[in-house]
Amino acid sequence: MVAMGVVIVSLFGLLQVVGFSTASNVKNQLRDEAVLIGESQMAQLMRLPQSAVTPLQTISVASQLRGGDKQYTVIREALQIPSSDSYQFIVKVKWAYKNMTSFHEVRTVRSYKDGK
Repeated sequence: MVAMGVVIVSLFGLLQVVGFSTASNVKNQLRDEAVLIGESQMAQLMRLPQSAVTPLQTISVASQLRGGDKQYTVIREALQIPSSDSYQFIVKVKWAYKNMTSFHEVRTVRSYKDGK
């Protein structure tokens, strides 16, 4: 009986470790996907001509993760640097997992010459 009790307690401990490692794996996959989305959105911003730059834009991006849909909120900001044709682009990607909101942010500066 004592041996069975020890085995049961150790199995419960092992089950908790498996649950924790699975949750960590999912969090890492969500973060990796957010990085890819952020880089993709930044690349889109960098390709825009100056006339198409908007100061603030919020979009929703769906992604497949482990057979299910995951929604990411993307906030794209373009802040014009005073007295120049340069902009600071900021892309923020937000997502929620287990009632906790996380985000990834990408920033860069782009200078336009003759609006191109």
